[in-house]
Amino acid sequence: MGVGFILWPGCKEDYSLPKAMVFVANEESGSISVLDAVYFTKWNEIDLTESGESPVLVHNVQVAPDGKSVWATVIPGGAHQHGGAMEEIIVMDPFSSKIMARIEVGAGLHLAHVVLDDACEYAYATATDSNQVLEINARNYQVTRRFNLGSGHSPHGLRYFGGKLFIANLDAKSLSILHIATGEQTEVALGGVAVQTAVLPDGKFAFASLYDTKELVRYDLASGALLRISLPAGSLGPIQLYPSPDSKQVFVCDQGGLNSQPWSDKVYIIDVETAQISGTIAVGSGAHGVVISHDGLYAFVTNTNDDSVSVIEIASQKVVSTLTVGERPNGIGYWYRGGGMP
Repeated sequence: MGVGFILWPGCKEDYSLPKAMVFVANEESGSISVLDAVYFTKWNEIDLTESGESPVLVHNVQVAPDGKSVWATVIPGGAHQHGGAMEEIIVMDPFSSKIMARIEVGAGLHLAHVVLDDACEYAYATATDSNQVLEINARNYQVTRRFNLGSGHSPHGLRYFGGKLFIANLDAKSLSILHIATGEQTEVALGGVAVQTAVLPDGKFAFASLYDTKELVRYDLASGALLRISLPAGSLGPIQLYPSPDSKQVFVCDQGGLNSQPWSDKVYIIDVETAQISGTIAVGSGAHGVVISHDGLYAFVTNTNDDSVSVIEIASQKVVSTLTVGERPNGIGYWYRGGGMP
């Protein structure tokens, strides 16, 4: 394993930049689209393919909470299908759109999602095929620990909150809660294929999306109580979800498109307290990733099947803009002057 250092930029604020930006992982383009999140225009495109190398698959992207870096999980040359190729986590500078580092983490892992802790000291990435979560020092870009979840877990999405990682396990159909300091793990059976998690900013509940049962699960962090929330009839399978900054709502992308399912164009809004559907919004085909702006005014949704991002005005629950990005957009992250959404 190795680290390729490309650039160490200064972090002086550049006021020629947009006031807020959205970073979109284009899985089959091998790139990151950078969108102006205020004027809803395309700002830049970051090619993550090394010169002379095969195209890469870019699945997930995450802005660091301090806003000083952007992280993406990358499988060069389709390593999840062919094996042997070194998988990477690529770190970018949001101010210049330059690559800061390429962190080689191993082969045959099938990297999925990446998050950072609140202090931006460590990044954590799920390795689906090796049933691991990797810990990476965000200062020197070294892999410091590998947490083994156990055979047959297939971790995918994860979120950090309060010194813990909340991990969605596809094959184990469970939620793993990893206490980072001790490595202790708590596993909660969910009864469905868990794709992604969300933790409310107020720390009251965690949520997980269950693709096959067309449900969300609300998990009470204090009591451990589980509440199942069925999505409306016609749901085709939820993928990513994201809470509003005030902890009152959760936005859920109903993608479909897997296991011979047709594609869905729906985003569901969940009222946290009542655990009821409070809104349904039609976006593009294959609604996959979602993030909400720091001021709670807009939600941004990747539409995997039509290569676009929908911008939802939260107050009106209407799509106000649709932007073309790269091929098969998946993960999405939000940057603003002063930080990034977790």
